Amino acid sequence: MILLIIILILIIFLYMGLRISLSFEKTGSKLSAIIKINIFKKITVYNSSKEKETSKDEDNEKESKNLMKPLKNALPYISDFLKKTVKSLKVSKLENHLKFGLASYADTAQYIGYIWAVNGFIKTLYPVSKVSAEPVFGDPVIDFKGCLDVDINLLKLILPVVNLISKKEIRILIKTFRGDKNEK
Repeated sequence: MILLIIILILIIFLYMGLRISLSFEKTGSKLSAIIKINIFKKITVYNSSKEKETSKDEDNEKESKNLMKPLKNALPYISDFLKKTVKSLKVSKLENHLKFGLASYADTAQYIGYIWAVNGFIKTLYPVSKVSAEPVFGDPVIDFKGCLDVDINLLKLILPVVNLISKKEIRILIKTFRGDKNEK
């Protein structure tokens, strides 16, 4: 009887799933983000706040070259996984406001038009979204503020995850990413 109750609670947990909430803001060179993970969409199990000063240092290209071959081999499996994962995700909140500007008025107007077109596409995909962009003429700036809530149905996610991890190319990619020496 106790085993049956535990199994029932586990199934309810898997069906109800998780809610991941992300709030982010970039102003100037300061970037801050808050991540929350809730079970049953109410009970917070993880809460983290990060702040970072961005710099224009370039990443080490040598490390990225080591990942390229395993990533290329694993890409078809990752693509298939992402297609299957979309069915288990539901965006319940998407808000973003972007301030964008370049030194040239014409370039600012051109790129803000592209951004507005992408925003319109996002609004048709996710009716709950509130995305906007504001041009800043004559001043080079990219600042943004927003939040995202995603509900994950874990029951629909179990089989795609097991299928993904069972592929040899994926395991090689994970080992390479972690830096294990025995990649093959």
